[in-house]
Amino acid sequence: MSQVFHGNTYGADVAPQRLSALFQLRALLLLLRPETQEEFERDWNSAVAVRAKGYAPPRLVRVRALAVPTAWALDKNSEETEEYVEVLQAEESRVEQTRYVQEIQLRKHGRSLESAMHRARTFRELAGRLEREGIRRPVYLVDVGAYGLPYRMFRFDGHHRAICAKFLGLERVPAYVFEVSPPPPMP
Repeated sequence: MSQVFHGNTYGADVAPQRLSALFQLRALLLLLRPETQEEFERDWNSAVAVRAKGYAPPRLVRVRALAVPTAWALDKNSEETEEYVEVLQAEESRVEQTRYVQEIQLRKHGRSLESAMHRARTFRELAGRLEREGIRRPVYLVDVGAYGLPYRMFRFDGHHRAICAKFLGLERVPAYVFEVSPPPPMP
Protein backbone atom coordinates (compact mmCIF):
# COMPACT_ATOMS: atom_id res chain seq x y z
CA MET A 1 0.00 0.00 0.00
CA SER A 2 1.33 3.42 -0.95
CA GLN A 3 1.96 6.01 1.74
CA VAL A 4 0.52 9.46 0.98
CA PHE A 5 1.05 12.73 2.83
CA HIS A 6 -1.83 15.18 2.55
CA GLY A 7 -0.36 17.85 4.86
CA ASN A 8 -2.60 20.31 6.58
CA THR A 9 -3.44 23.97 6.31
CA TYR A 10 -3.32 25.23 9.88
CA GLY A 11 -0.78 26.60 12.33
CA ALA A 12 1.89 29.17 11.57
CA ASP A 13 4.74 27.49 13.47
CA VAL A 14 4.78 23.84 12.56
CA ALA A 15 7.25 21.55 14.30
CA PRO A 16 8.65 18.57 12.39
CA GLN A 17 6.82 15.31 13.00
CA ARG A 18 8.10 11.80 12.52
CA LEU A 19 6.61 9.98 9.53
CA SER A 20 5.46 6.35 9.57
CA ALA A 21 7.74 3.33 9.97
CA LEU A 22 7.42 2.63 6.23
CA PHE A 23 8.82 6.09 5.40
CA GLN A 24 11.60 5.53 7.99
CA LEU A 25 12.55 2.26 6.29
CA ARG A 26 12.57 3.89 2.85
CA ALA A 27 14.79 6.67 4.25
CA LEU A 28 17.33 4.14 5.51
CA LEU A 29 17.34 2.37 2.16
CA LEU A 30 18.05 5.69 0.44
CA LEU A 31 21.00 6.26 2.72
CA LEU A 32 22.43 2.88 1.66
CA ARG A 33 22.06 3.60 -2.08
CA PRO A 34 25.31 5.02 -3.55
CA GLU A 35 23.16 6.92 -6.08
CA THR A 36 21.73 9.06 -3.28
CA GLN A 37 25.19 10.33 -2.33
CA GLU A 38 26.00 10.86 -6.02
CA GLU A 39 22.81 12.88 -6.62
CA PHE A 40 23.54 14.98 -3.55
CA GLU A 41 27.15 15.60 -4.65
CA ARG A 42 26.03 16.66 -8.14
CA ASP A 43 23.67 19.26 -6.68
CA TRP A 44 26.18 20.29 -3.99
CA ASN A 45 28.90 20.94 -6.56
CA SER A 46 26.58 23.11 -8.67
CA ALA A 47 25.31 25.29 -5.78
CA VAL A 48 26.62 28.86 -5.95
CA ALA A 49 26.79 29.37 -2.17
CA VAL A 50 28.72 26.11 -1.70
CA ARG A 51 31.21 26.94 -4.47
CA ALA A 52 31.77 30.36 -2.91
CA LYS A 53 32.75 28.70 0.39
CA GLY A 54 34.87 26.02 -1.34
CA TYR A 55 33.41 23.06 0.56
CA ALA A 56 33.88 19.57 -0.79
CA PRO A 57 30.70 17.47 -0.64
CA PRO A 58 30.18 16.03 2.85
CA ARG A 59 29.09 12.43 3.39
CA LEU A 60 25.45 11.67 4.14
CA VAL A 61 25.65 9.89 7.51
CA ARG A 62 22.10 9.68 8.94
CA VAL A 63 18.55 10.21 7.75
CA ARG A 64 15.11 10.67 9.28
CA ALA A 65 11.70 10.71 7.61
CA LEU A 66 9.86 13.79 8.87
CA ALA A 67 6.97 16.05 8.02
CA VAL A 68 8.78 19.40 8.06
CA PRO A 69 7.64 23.00 7.65
CA THR A 70 7.26 23.73 3.95
CA ALA A 71 9.58 26.72 4.38
CA TRP A 72 12.43 24.33 5.24
CA ALA A 73 12.08 22.69 1.83
CA LEU A 74 12.13 26.08 0.14
CA ASP A 75 15.11 27.52 2.03
CA LYS A 76 17.58 26.86 -0.80
CA ASN A 77 16.62 28.95 -3.85
CA SER A 78 14.04 30.85 -1.79
CA GLU A 79 14.55 33.91 -3.99
CA GLU A 80 12.88 32.05 -6.88
CA THR A 81 9.86 30.82 -4.93
CA GLU A 82 7.48 33.56 -6.06
CA GLU A 83 8.36 33.05 -9.75
CA TYR A 84 7.51 29.38 -9.38
CA VAL A 85 4.26 30.07 -7.53
CA GLU A 86 3.29 32.67 -10.14
CA VAL A 87 3.11 30.08 -12.92
CA LEU A 88 0.81 27.93 -10.80
CA GLN A 89 -1.50 30.89 -10.15
CA ALA A 90 -1.55 32.19 -13.72
CA GLU A 91 -4.48 31.76 -16.06
CA GLU A 92 -3.64 29.38 -18.90
CA SER A 93 -3.49 32.25 -21.39
CA ARG A 94 -0.82 34.05 -19.29
CA VAL A 95 1.57 31.17 -18.57
CA GLU A 96 3.99 32.20 -21.32
CA GLN A 97 4.37 35.70 -19.79
CA THR A 98 5.19 34.45 -16.28
CA ARG A 99 8.62 34.96 -14.77
CA TYR A 100 8.89 31.18 -14.43
CA VAL A 101 8.85 30.83 -18.21
CA GLN A 102 10.60 34.09 -19.17
CA GLU A 103 13.24 34.41 -16.45
CA ILE A 104 13.89 30.89 -15.15
CA GLN A 105 13.25 28.61 -18.09
CA LEU A 106 14.26 30.82 -21.02
CA ARG A 107 16.95 33.13 -19.60
CA LYS A 108 18.47 31.19 -16.71
CA HIS A 109 18.28 27.67 -18.18
CA GLY A 110 18.45 28.65 -21.87
CA ARG A 111 15.55 26.45 -22.93
CA SER A 112 13.48 26.91 -26.06
CA LEU A 113 10.00 28.38 -25.67
CA GLU A 114 8.48 25.01 -26.55
CA SER A 115 10.54 23.28 -23.85
CA ALA A 116 9.78 26.03 -21.31
CA MET A 117 6.05 25.78 -21.97
CA HIS A 118 6.17 21.99 -21.69
CA ARG A 119 7.88 22.33 -18.30
CA ALA A 120 5.29 24.88 -17.17
CA ARG A 121 2.42 22.56 -18.19
CA THR A 122 4.04 19.60 -16.45
CA PHE A 123 4.58 21.67 -13.31
CA ARG A 124 0.96 22.84 -13.30
CA GLU A 125 -0.21 19.23 -13.79
CA LEU A 126 1.94 18.18 -10.81
CA ALA A 127 0.20 20.79 -8.62
CA GLY A 128 -3.19 19.45 -9.67
CA ARG A 129 -2.17 15.86 -9.00
CA LEU A 130 -0.75 16.72 -5.57
CA GLU A 131 -3.93 18.59 -4.70
CA ARG A 132 -6.03 15.53 -5.60
CA GLU A 133 -3.77 12.75 -4.37
CA GLY A 134 -1.38 14.23 -1.81
CA ILE A 135 2.41 14.08 -1.80
CA ARG A 136 3.61 10.50 -2.26
CA ARG A 137 7.33 11.13 -2.61
CA PRO A 138 9.16 13.10 0.10
CA VAL A 139 11.58 15.90 -0.74
CA TYR A 140 15.26 15.29 0.04
CA LEU A 141 16.83 17.77 2.44
CA VAL A 142 20.27 17.92 4.01
CA ASP A 143 20.78 19.79 7.27
CA VAL A 144 23.81 21.99 6.54
CA GLY A 145 23.43 24.35 9.50
CA ALA A 146 27.09 23.91 10.51
CA TYR A 147 28.36 24.98 7.08
CA GLY A 148 27.67 28.73 7.26
CA LEU A 149 25.59 28.75 4.08
CA PRO A 150 22.73 31.21 3.50
CA TYR A 151 20.26 28.37 4.13
CA ARG A 152 19.91 25.67 6.75
CA MET A 153 18.36 23.01 4.53
CA PHE A 154 20.02 22.02 1.27
CA ARG A 155 17.35 20.51 -0.96
CA PHE A 156 18.59 18.15 -3.65
CA ASP A 157 15.33 16.60 -4.78
CA GLY A 158 11.75 17.83 -4.68
CA HIS A 159 11.83 21.54 -5.51
CA HIS A 160 8.64 21.40 -7.59
CA ARG A 161 6.82 19.31 -4.96
CA ALA A 162 7.80 21.84 -2.27
CA ILE A 163 6.62 24.78 -4.40
CA CYS A 164 3.32 22.99 -5.04
CA ALA A 165 2.92 22.42 -1.29
CA LYS A 166 3.36 26.17 -0.71
CA PHE A 167 0.89 26.97 -3.49
CA LEU A 168 -1.63 24.53 -1.98
CA GLY A 169 -1.24 26.10 1.46
CA LEU A 170 0.35 23.07 3.13
CA GLU A 171 2.24 23.91 6.30
CA ARG A 172 4.29 20.68 6.14
CA VAL A 173 5.82 18.46 3.48
CA PRO A 174 7.16 14.93 3.88
CA ALA A 175 10.94 14.93 3.75
CA TYR A 176 13.93 12.68 4.10
CA VAL A 177 16.21 14.86 6.22
CA PHE A 178 19.83 13.77 5.94
CA GLU A 179 22.60 14.67 8.36
CA VAL A 180 26.14 15.06 7.03
CA SER A 181 29.68 14.76 8.28
CA PRO A 182 30.87 17.97 9.96
CA PRO A 183 32.62 20.62 7.88
CA PRO A 184 36.41 20.76 7.95
CA PRO A 185 37.91 23.36 10.29
CA MET A 186 38.24 26.80 8.74
CA PRO A 187 41.88 27.85 8.07
